[in-house]
Amino acid sequence: MNKVGPLLLVLLSLSPGALSQPATATIASAAAAPAGAVITLGNSVAALTGSWKFSPGDSPLVNGAPVWAQPGFDDSKWAVMDLTPKAGSIDPAYGTPGFVPGWTMQGFPNLDGYGWYRLRLRVSDPGQPLWLKMPNDVDDAYQIYANGQYVGEFGKFSPSGVTVYSARTFSFPLSSPAPNGEIELAVRFYMTSGTRFQSPDAGGMHQPPALGLASTVRLLQAAEDDANLHYYFGVILQSILYFVVAPLALWAWMKDRQERGYLWLFSGLAIAPVRTAVLLLGNLASKMPLGMQGILQAVFLDPFVLPLWIMFWWHWFGLRRHRWIPRVAWALTAANMLAVLAVRSATAGVEVVPRSWLPWFNSASAILLGALGILLIVILIAGFRRDRTEALAAAVPILLLEVASFTTYLLRAGISTEFYPFGIGISTQAIASILMVMVIGVLALRRFVRTQVHESLARQAIRKDLEQAQQLQQRVLVPEAVTSAVFRVEVEYRPAQTVGGDFFQTLTKPGGSLLVVIGDVSGKGISAAMLVAVLVGAIRTRADESFDPASMLTMLNHRLIGRSGGHFATCLVAELSPDGQIRIANAGHLPPYLNGKEMELEGSLPLGLVEGSELSVQAFMLQPGDRLTFMTDGVVEATNEAKELFGFERTREISKQHAAAIADEAQSFGQEDDITVVSVSFAGVGLAVQAYAPSAPF
Repeated sequence: MNKVGPLLLVLLSLSPGALSQPATATIASAAAAPAGAVITLGNSVAALTGSWKFSPGDSPLVNGAPVWAQPGFDDSKWAVMDLTPKAGSIDPAYGTPGFVPGWTMQGFPNLDGYGWYRLRLRVSDPGQPLWLKMPNDVDDAYQIYANGQYVGEFGKFSPSGVTVYSARTFSFPLSSPAPNGEIELAVRFYMTSGTRFQSPDAGGMHQPPALGLASTVRLLQAAEDDANLHYYFGVILQSILYFVVAPLALWAWMKDRQERGYLWLFSGLAIAPVRTAVLLLGNLASKMPLGMQGILQAVFLDPFVLPLWIMFWWHWFGLRRHRWIPRVAWALTAANMLAVLAVRSATAGVEVVPRSWLPWFNSASAILLGALGILLIVILIAGFRRDRTEALAAAVPILLLEVASFTTYLLRAGISTEFYPFGIGISTQAIASILMVMVIGVLALRRFVRTQVHESLARQAIRKDLEQAQQLQQRVLVPEAVTSAVFRVEVEYRPAQTVGGDFFQTLTKPGGSLLVVIGDVSGKGISAAMLVAVLVGAIRTRADESFDPASMLTMLNHRLIGRSGGHFATCLVAELSPDGQIRIANAGHLPPYLNGKEMELEGSLPLGLVEGSELSVQAFMLQPGDRLTFMTDGVVEATNEAKELFGFERTREISKQHAAAIADEAQSFGQEDDITVVSVSFAGVGLAVQAYAPSAPF
């Protein structure tokens, strides 16, 4: 059956002033034209309400021409089919006025296939060519004959079968009537067996044809075409809305692949424009046969509407523990698709199951849809227990969507789910879909705001923790002040983040020895900072017993093995004596610079990798005025905007500068990692002897 049958426009056109031209024109009465009645046409049209003669079955052929279409054929024993709409009659499918029940409600309840209509009339003033406008609402295809001559058809009739399309308004020019003005109209109809299950009053014409002059009929058809477009307003509006919102849902999922609810939302939104495209191609453009359209839409598109929304709300309310819900939903969907395929295949001329089984499959589809609806209710109830506000907001569109899913079955009970405010058609499904998107948008915004608030509070808590960690690390790292007549120590520490992974210590003994420890824990942030605290504490504890570099590194390596959480640390330990002797042990760290030149040291593996790794200690002698510069790789690995490294050459050139100047150079170049610089200047042996010589007795 078709979409819109604006017979109201036909009735208006039959009134004396509706489509009048000059005042001298003769205007016909709008009364029905019984068989053989005289119709006088002026500038109006006449509704051919009856009484039509009707016969089930198909006409025999004589010389290739149907006998039942010939003028003078005796149809006196045929049934009378009145096409006069009852006062206040409404099309139960589309809510339009002037509806006439089909032949299944007029004495032929089990008829599908062929049926013929015949009507005799006489036009008193056929001075101009006549046109016949067929109804906008028919089941399913037809051929028109006037005085035995073929006029035209809607659908494609061939020896192999009939191809039907979704009905729409068509007008046909008629051949000139007989000299006495008589016209015998014969209309051959064909209805598929599947159409009977779409409506309880299917079959043939649901409005009377209209006869009139070409200009008037074309104007009337244009009005009906415009009404058809108005009917699809709600569907088109829904599709445009979904087409705009669907990319946003896809973007939300791509931002967070773990949130699969947005992927299901995108799928549910994306299917609507596809369904609308199929609908418009079949219903407005007649580019797709009704059987193919029915299978594509009713079998492969419509059954996915409810399960896709089930999957979305299942994710939205966080019901992943109830894994049985999606399994049951898809099982019911698969069964529903098979049931609908059995019914709809008959529309395409293919009988998957015997015709006697079709009512059972039709009922099974309704039961399966009901089961899917129950699943949505179960999800809604479970969601109510988690968040009452969200569940209450989602209840209205969900319940409307469930009602809309039963449109076909409600129509069979005479209940329409269509509304026509201001002549614009909008269905319950379109209302439900638009409300669904609006509700989801509001709920998503609500969740976003709540998430932002929680994240803001969490960031504030983290920021506070980092500030406390920074203060604690500063207290841990800052060593005791070095007061020495032999060594002058400068230290610069600049973390790349709030807390860093570099560590250092400068400690002295009463005899004047100086201990320098510098290192770098792999990684950044809190985890690296925690290891720094462990290492600094261990260094200070060990320094109370000995400054020996090898034993210091061995102890630190032992502390890290199995406790570093995947981190490791480079470290260099140097023991400087007042007489200028220096003993150094290195575990994967950068060698120090002596007077601007890199010292050649034997290396070892970083700490925390291998238990009992071999460590070598090398000894050197410092001369008065020597400057020894220790640093971490944050200096060498500083990177500018052009992705150029600061490098070893620049580091060597500035290594004789003060610690603060070295740190400034690297930081201004482009700091990427923690920067630590420890500079030690040796004053000389004489000062050492003078400073630490025992006092002379009196």
